[in-house]
Amino acid sequence: MKIRQLQWMAAILAIVGTTVPAPVFAANPVETAPPTIDVTLRDGGVFVGQVVDSHGVARVNQSVAMMFDGQEVVRTQTNENGVFAAQGLRGGQYVVVTEGKMVSTRLWAADTAPPTSRPAALIVAGDMVANGQAPGGGIISWIQAHPFAATAGVAAAVAIPVAIASSDDDNS
Repeated sequence: MKIRQLQWMAAILAIVGTTVPAPVFAANPVETAPPTIDVTLRDGGVFVGQVVDSHGVARVNQSVAMMFDGQEVVRTQTNENGVFAAQGLRGGQYVVVTEGKMVSTRLWAADTAPPTSRPAALIVAGDMVANGQAPGGGIISWIQAHPFAATAGVAAAVAIPVAIASSDDDNS
C-alpha cells in the first residue's frame, strides 16, 4: 500500500514540476552596476574618448555629453574617427552619455591617478549583440512552442505505468 502512495505522489510531483513555469523556481537575477572606468585627465582638464559600435566601427558625429551630479557640464561631438574631447573638467565621478550608452567614469588629475587609470575612454555604443542563441528547429523548439502538449506527454508517460502497476491484480 505504501508503494502505491509513493508512486502516486511521484506522479503528482512530476506533473506539477512540468506544468509550473521554470521562472517560478529560478533565483532572482542579481543586478550589477556597470563598472566605472578610471581615466586620467590631460593637461587643462581634457577628457578624451572614442565612441565605436559593437563591430569597432567609429561612430561619426555622435553627440557626447558629460554629466556631473545629474547636470550636463559639457557637450561635444565625435570626429571622423569617433574621437571626442571635453575640456575644462576636474577630477570626480562623471557619466558619459551618448546615443545608446551611458558609461560611469571617474576622472583623475595626472598626479593623483591610480596606476590602472586609462589615458582615454573607449565607449561601445548601440548595436546590441546577442550571443549564444541556439539554432531554430528540433525537439527543444517544438517543446517551447507547445508547452501544454509536452506536459501532457510527460504526464501520460508517468501516469500510465503507475496506473498499470496499481491495477495489477496478481495475488500470487
